[in-house]
Amino acid sequence: MRWENLYLAGLGAYLPQREETAEEAVAAGRYSPEAQSANGIRAVRVSDPAVESPAWMAAAAGRAAVERSGHGPADFGLVVHAGSGHQGQDLWTPASFVQHETVGGAAPTAEVRQGSVGGLVALELAASWLASRPEPAALVTAGDSFHLPYVDRWILDDQQVFGDGAGAVVLSRRAGFARLLSTASVADSALEAVYRGPSWTAAPFADGLRVSLADRRRAHFGGDEERLRAAMARMADRLCGVVDRALEDAGGLKRADVDWVVHANVGLPVARWGLWEPLGVDPERTVHDWGCGLGHMGAADQFVNLDHLVRTAPLSVGDRVLVIGVGTGVVWSAALLELLDVPA
Repeated sequence: MRWENLYLAGLGAYLPQREETAEEAVAAGRYSPEAQSANGIRAVRVSDPAVESPAWMAAAAGRAAVERSGHGPADFGLVVHAGSGHQGQDLWTPASFVQHETVGGAAPTAEVRQGSVGGLVALELAASWLASRPEPAALVTAGDSFHLPYVDRWILDDQQVFGDGAGAVVLSRRAGFARLLSTASVADSALEAVYRGPSWTAAPFADGLRVSLADRRRAHFGGDEERLRAAMARMADRLCGVVDRALEDAGGLKRADVDWVVHANVGLPVARWGLWEPLGVDPERTVHDWGCGLGHMGAADQFVNLDHLVRTAPLSVGDRVLVIGVGTGVVWSAALLELLDVPA
């Protein structure tokens, strides 16, 4: 979808102060030396669950984004929050908490649950909302945390480690430091069962066993390497397709026209074979190395990493930034940005 007169007006991120290193996890027997060497994840941030719930962190990131945006609370016509795991309370609406803690007001709120691509899906929904309504701004947040005994962040899934954090974007119809040129999303529900597991449960943590996405995936493929390779090829094809569609909608651009790529914080094999190789991405034009010190923050990676890119990279006016993600379901999303200014 090509967008007209939609801008990123503010970014925000919240990262807990506490750090847990891969070396500490190996020494504690929670992570293997082989996985540490192969994946290259150095450390993760660990939140205090009594204070820093995902929704709380998202609200902190949201306040920073709103302050940077130049928009007042009355400008916001929508607040969308994305998360992939427990948000701090059961049977609760975290998007309403984020709204109360950031812009207040009576605008509608919504929550997106689409795994690691939730933030980008929420961004695209907010763009659609603003394009069809008179309100000038929308706030999009994403946050996640991963705690024992429900999950063990070091072995929840293969080839990535899960960290805690949150990010936020203010989308504006007025002005901003970057123009939202286009977005694209595509799903392949035939792959939904990969992470579902073999049976239903009555409630979260009902059986008292921690969640293992790796075990679910292994059970799904049952050691059938040919079936696994076919699924991986299918996923790479979907990724390339959604990126090319976003580029085409932005005015017939090509992959070579992209200056920077922002993606999730994943282990080196996933980054190399699942992202860089299929798309022809130069790792030096990403923030992958920085992300190896944070881990995969569920739905929040893209917003947190985009905030880091804008604050630290040698950007220039006119640079194009491709933001990509994939989430369980399976859903792929891409957003293409063009820098109009380099914020101080």
